[in-house]
Amino acid sequence: MLLIDSRVWLLWLFCCLPWGGIRAEEFAVIKGKIEGKIPVKEVRLMTVENGVPVKYAGTTIAGNGSFAFMFQPAETGFYYLYDGNNYHRMYIKAGDEIQLQRIDGVWKQIGCVGEENRLLAHWTEMERPLKTRSKAEAYGAYFPRFDSVRQEVDRWLEKIIVRDSLFRKQLKETVEFDLLYDFVSYIAKNQQFYESEERQSAYYRQIIGHFPLEDERILQQPYGIQLLRKYFAYKRSFVVRQGEYSLDEWLAEIGSPVLKAEFVLAEIDTASFERFCDYEKKYFSLMQNEEQRLRLCQYKGRPHSILQKGERASNFIFPDTTGQYRSMADFRGKYKFIDLWATWCAPCKAEIPYLQELEVEFQGEEIEFVSISIDENRKKWKEYVREHQLGGVQLWAGDWSRLPEELHVGSIPRFILIDKEGNWVDTEALRPSNPALKKLLKNLLKK
Repeated sequence: MLLIDSRVWLLWLFCCLPWGGIRAEEFAVIKGKIEGKIPVKEVRLMTVENGVPVKYAGTTIAGNGSFAFMFQPAETGFYYLYDGNNYHRMYIKAGDEIQLQRIDGVWKQIGCVGEENRLLAHWTEMERPLKTRSKAEAYGAYFPRFDSVRQEVDRWLEKIIVRDSLFRKQLKETVEFDLLYDFVSYIAKNQQFYESEERQSAYYRQIIGHFPLEDERILQQPYGIQLLRKYFAYKRSFVVRQGEYSLDEWLAEIGSPVLKAEFVLAEIDTASFERFCDYEKKYFSLMQNEEQRLRLCQYKGRPHSILQKGERASNFIFPDTTGQYRSMADFRGKYKFIDLWATWCAPCKAEIPYLQELEVEFQGEEIEFVSISIDENRKKWKEYVREHQLGGVQLWAGDWSRLPEELHVGSIPRFILIDKEGNWVDTEALRPSNPALKKLLKNLLKK
């Protein structure tokens, strides 16, 4: 029996219902058959996010080798089939029906596939010599073959006439990126320390002095981040060779701020919690938008802080009422008393007058009072802060999930104390209404 990813199957079922409100022409269909000796257990339909492939749907293969997808394209553009080894690029819009055949690892489109996919298929055939190399072939034989394909491709692209002018632009860019990726992949994999035939290539001299792409368009390709890694790894091993060629030097070669930020996100240091915090602090300013900032601060694979006194504390980073991001690292040299609260939390609001008293009493001392709201409604939070003239540092998290996972915040208010160097003092500190807190703070500040 053919098994299809649940969201694609449900869309298919919903489409068949007369009251569904979704027309069949809003869907695209991909049908295929796997043949040959190379086994395949699953085929995935992929999209691209930030230069890496992302699974959109998957299906197992039926006993006769067939598979199918039916889905609503989020937008007209490139989608990819992945068989576990190779990606097959397709240009898909609503209403398309594409039929494919995979024989011994090679994808072929059959039937009426449209002018865009015919052009993509032609480019795939032209590119094939750049993806194969016999064991007996000399390393340097690749480079005249590459130059020959480039020349042929340039002539081909000049002759193309296609109704969709946007697709023509995308095709030209895609071919340019594919050629760069093929070339860099080859030298990164096959270059030996004692060989340097690639240096005779005009294309090599064109790309190697400085990373050749000046904007973030490469992030639309499934190999975007992988290309960056391969390029700089090759350059470190076979161009710089002696001395350090650091991530900072790699970033200096990348002209696009967005691409620079995405590479920082792809290379996050997770060796230890302290190294992650240092990495976060160093590169946070390179993030270009709120989505990137959140991905850095809330990286799912980051190590967790040890919740013990004296251990490195989480570096809370959130925007204030003006939208400026503030972090606990900004207050190094001061104690940080953190209040996790929300405008809908009655016990939280009951603590505010006591917190305001502490703010007045310790004004000018080496302590910062930081309130972090988990209100989902940002506007409501800002209005509350303004109307009640709340002092201290007012930050907005907007959601429970944006708080450090290791704190296991299950209820609020929650109070936290961090020392001058950024280490935990208490992850469940006393409430401002408790007189013992004032005494504790005074004793800490005397040290």
